[in-house]
Amino acid sequence: MTHLADDDMPLAYEEQAAEWCWRIADRVLTESEREEFDAWLRADPRHREAFEEMVTVWKGTDAIAEMPGFLSLRAKALTTMETARDASEPRSGWRKGWQRMFALAAVVVLMVVSGAWYLTSGPDVYATGVGERRVVRLDDGSRVSLDASSRVTVAYSGDKRTLVLERGRAKFDVAKDPLRPFTVTAGQKTVVATGTAFSVELLRDQMRVLLYEGHVAVLAQPPGKTPTPVRIGGRTDAGSQLKPGQELVASLSSSTATIVPADAVRSLSWEGGRLTFIDEPLSRAVERVNRYADTPIVVGDAKAGGYLVNGVFDAGDTRGFISGVTAIFPVSVQNEGRQIRLDSKAKTLPEK
Repeated sequence: MTHLADDDMPLAYEEQAAEWCWRIADRVLTESEREEFDAWLRADPRHREAFEEMVTVWKGTDAIAEMPGFLSLRAKALTTMETARDASEPRSGWRKGWQRMFALAAVVVLMVVSGAWYLTSGPDVYATGVGERRVVRLDDGSRVSLDASSRVTVAYSGDKRTLVLERGRAKFDVAKDPLRPFTVTAGQKTVVATGTAFSVELLRDQMRVLLYEGHVAVLAQPPGKTPTPVRIGGRTDAGSQLKPGQELVASLSSSTATIVPADAVRSLSWEGGRLTFIDEPLSRAVERVNRYADTPIVVGDAKAGGYLVNGVFDAGDTRGFISGVTAIFPVSVQNEGRQIRLDSKAKTLPEK
């Protein structure tokens, strides 16, 4: 991108940084534009500094939209910017300092016009209540199936699709778009995909990723630190190790994880109103049952929480689940007003 004044002198790099920022805010760059932008950044260290400063200014100007007279300023900025970006018009005035600063200010205001809606509107939020399931079709064609008592936020920009699973579980059928990675963050772990199908579940002590097709990368992303691949068995190639039909189980308290086989059909039984457990600790099974329970269950001690549950239960049938558990394991049941408490009666855990 070469901009020349009347006397063939290049425009100031601050103005070039502003225009690059405007372009990136306005749309996704083409491949040739990306190469041109990278070359411009490498050409002079001041270019990168100017661009970063411009981005900072842009992100800090969302309050401008509420200033008196903003609409008239917007109109002037649009007119000025269109004139400034027309390469065929004379540019002698650009060399005067006050005119350069006015043009730069016009660019900033125009970027606010282009990007303020995204910055101030916040992400879209999709949530389900107790016992409720929901399927959402996103703007890019991706599909999200939400389990009960789940919540996910969605924010799209020109070069990325950013989702956060705040609670519960969701299955993602991702529309292919190699230029915009699809990321789902849950419990300081991030799943990165482009076009694939997987589910993410957030539990009290775990984040679980079950891959149905394609491939994903799973990163640990502690606050303030650089994301790193989740470690599996001392290795860090979590994405390449996880195959369709397998589940990655990541600890929320560390960057380690394990991979276990999964039954894809049974794993999705919750979409049809069934909860399937195979050697699932009672404490974890209860977490899932409670997504459908008007009266939540509480596991009173670690011994009871360690009993391994097997079986298929109707989602929302809390009494049926409790009856099944108490018929097999030595646990007592107490109704405590707004919750049901399960406590162990035996001194040792049953054999697996």
